[in-house]
Amino acid sequence: MADTDSAQTATAATTAAATTTAAKTETLGYILVVRIAFADYQIGEEITDVATIKEILGGDQAVYVIKRAA
Repeated sequence: MADTDSAQTATAATTAAATTTAAKTETLGYILVVRIAFADYQIGEEITDVATIKEILGGDQAVYVIKRAA
């Protein structure tokens, strides 16, 4: 029974570590560059935060930015 518990604990630890690493290193392969000022962003400003990029591209502000390779 000890072998089973050890295997489950090791699997859980590995899964948690993999999830944490994936969340920290998630990239889209591109960033956004502001081409028309909006909200608090100025022309030429680079947006690199993955959550912010997804939010902007999913909304009405997508027309104010261009994608650039990261």
